[in-house]
Amino acid sequence: MNKKTKQWQGLAGLLPQLSRQRGWEEQLDLHSLFVRWAELVDSDTALHCQPLKIVKKVLWVEVENSAWLQQLQFQTVPLLEILNNALSISRLEGLRFCVAEHEQTEKPESGPVLRYIPPPAKDLAAFEQQVGSIPDKEAREALIRFWYLSQACRKE
Repeated sequence: MNKKTKQWQGLAGLLPQLSRQRGWEEQLDLHSLFVRWAELVDSDTALHCQPLKIVKKVLWVEVENSAWLQQLQFQTVPLLEILNNALSISRLEGLRFCVAEHEQTEKPESGPVLRYIPPPAKDLAAFEQQVGSIPDKEAREALIRFWYLSQACRKE
């Protein structure tokens, strides 16, 4: 193993350590649901709703219309169980649904709100190209995931 490979393996180990030290580990775990949403819920649900934000361990889901809102309210318990099973170190305490066309009728409690806004595809492609020379695949993928979540999860 050459020196560069060791450096990149060190980087792959450094990212989780940095997340723990900064207190980001639980937030990164929670927000990983945004990236994996389509694989965690059925394809119909993924087509008609998407995660919007997490406020105090409650996932807000934006739905296409009131029919989907009602449908998902009936599926809250099994959906919450699926999402919590996908998490490794954190847990959601609840789900809230809101219709995309209208303002939320129920305002979340004050405090910082994290929103998931996917970075532009061209930015992701540019970053992937930039780290493409890292020989260790695991380190490269860890760095890309870390970059993606750092760009997508924004505090408001």
